[in-house]
Amino acid sequence: MSPSPLTPVDLRGQVAIITGASQGIGRTIAHALAREGLSLVLSSRSEAKLNALAEELRAETPSLNVQVVPADVSQAAQAKALVETAEKAFGHVDILINNAGVAKKVSLLQEHTVEDIDRTLDTNLKGPIYLMKFVLPGMAARQSGTIININSVAGKTAFPYWSVYDASKFGLHAITVAVGEEQRCNNIKVMGLYPGAVDTPLWSGLELNHAPDPCGMLDADTIAETIVYVLKQPGKVYIPEITMTPLQPAL
Repeated sequence: MSPSPLTPVDLRGQVAIITGASQGIGRTIAHALAREGLSLVLSSRSEAKLNALAEELRAETPSLNVQVVPADVSQAAQAKALVETAEKAFGHVDILINNAGVAKKVSLLQEHTVEDIDRTLDTNLKGPIYLMKFVLPGMAARQSGTIININSVAGKTAFPYWSVYDASKFGLHAITVAVGEEQRCNNIKVMGLYPGAVDTPLWSGLELNHAPDPCGMLDADTIAETIVYVLKQPGKVYIPEITMTPLQPAL
């Protein structure tokens, strides 16, 4: 008997690429998906942190299939190599989670360096574009796949002093919507997740006048649980976006 159209998807055996996996949201997503029995391809710029995470995951789930692929996704050649390595190791990719992102200091636009601008746009926008470009041919050929772009409420509302970050996230929102419409005919789901402030190491690199209150933030576990919920939706269910915010402001 075939499963009901409303039966949650069994994720065991599916293959997921997670970028920015070495810390924060990406790390937590990796733990959540390992518990669901997926095969994982973990990527970030820090090979040491990725190897430590892979060992943790193997200790928790000895049957886990996991590959570590260090990459700077802002570089097209490295993004392409990441996808090719995943496909060679596992035969295909079912899920791409574009989580890698950076945020530089909070300041007026004229106070940003050109290097800061390039790094933010290259990582937050061009990186996901590259990875979608390289993973889509395989998904289209199989007529199946899910892409989740971890965005931000800054992809929906422009905040002063975050102008370059806002621009990168508005761009990510635009391409997520456009590609989602392009790929419906290929049974590929492309979703944007728009969280408010999340308690992650990202905040430690920002030059804020005062530290944000973690009590007014979402936690990374909530983000990971939401992604598992989305991935388990029946095949005919398409959730193009979810916006999540804490009840109390963090700043």
